[in-house]
Amino acid sequence: MMGKIPNNIHIIYGLAENFGWDEYEHYVGEVDRVMKRPKADSFNIIRYLAIKSAHDVNNLDNIFFYYKHEPHGEWWDRAQKYITPVKVEPPTEIFGNPVENYAHQADIIRLQILIEEGGIYIDSDVLCLKSFEPLLDSGPFIMGQEGDQPGKLGNCIMLSEKGAEFPQIWLSQYDTFDDSKWVDHSIMLPYFLSTKYPDLINILEYKKFTWPLYHSEHLRWFFRNGVSYAECNYSNFVVSRMGGLLTTHEDFSESYAIHLWAGKAVTNEFIKDFPDNPMEDWMTVDNIRNIDTPFNKLARRFLEDI
Repeated sequence: MMGKIPNNIHIIYGLAENFGWDEYEHYVGEVDRVMKRPKADSFNIIRYLAIKSAHDVNNLDNIFFYYKHEPHGEWWDRAQKYITPVKVEPPTEIFGNPVENYAHQADIIRLQILIEEGGIYIDSDVLCLKSFEPLLDSGPFIMGQEGDQPGKLGNCIMLSEKGAEFPQIWLSQYDTFDDSKWVDHSIMLPYFLSTKYPDLINILEYKKFTWPLYHSEHLRWFFRNGVSYAECNYSNFVVSRMGGLLTTHEDFSESYAIHLWAGKAVTNEFIKDFPDNPMEDWMTVDNIRNIDTPFNKLARRFLEDI
């Protein structure tokens, strides 16, 4: 008999001392422009919105926030009343394989947490739109497709019964882990395992967790209204990259949550189209309240008390 997924949310952040952001040089085109971006605040408005939205739309028992280096700043101060902080030590190896990338360390920690505690894992850049409660008895382990084509499952949002078998099998496959490979064990491996153990996992279609996707067309439209659906619909290639959703303009009714792809939104794939306006300049409370982009219209309700 299937159990019930615990009604707790787990978030991991601050494994890297610099919180994943160093000053970097960003080149647009060949060498015609160099953009220097200062180290971002350790905990920005996107991270706050992940916690606040999780709190507001879910009747949770707890939000556990796992970190090695404690964040700081205005948004961290505002977030603390909603969370239970848990200090962790990131793994530096698994099955004898070195683990140096902080994102891969987080991949491992999230599986360990779900195996040991069960519950709902979300990335620190996930915006929750409606309660996960209807999914809590549809386990034992739940992931969503990443895009409308098979081959990838997003580990940005996962729900698990305590001691579920699927994440245990998944973690055991880290005996072949290679820290230089970005998505092999985090996104592609769970899809492969789902084809071998379909009874151990419930896969939701991609609109539930990962629409829009990380392509620059999605990000420009979602965050900045920089590209319209009509403009994107100029070739089958772009239509395919847009996930086949050109007919569901701003319809998020099927989405439990949205992965905001924060890393992509402030790095090469996105900024190249807005080189003078990095995210910190335009993602402000005033702009979210007053400018009608798809993201702003979804996020502003979580800032009503500010």
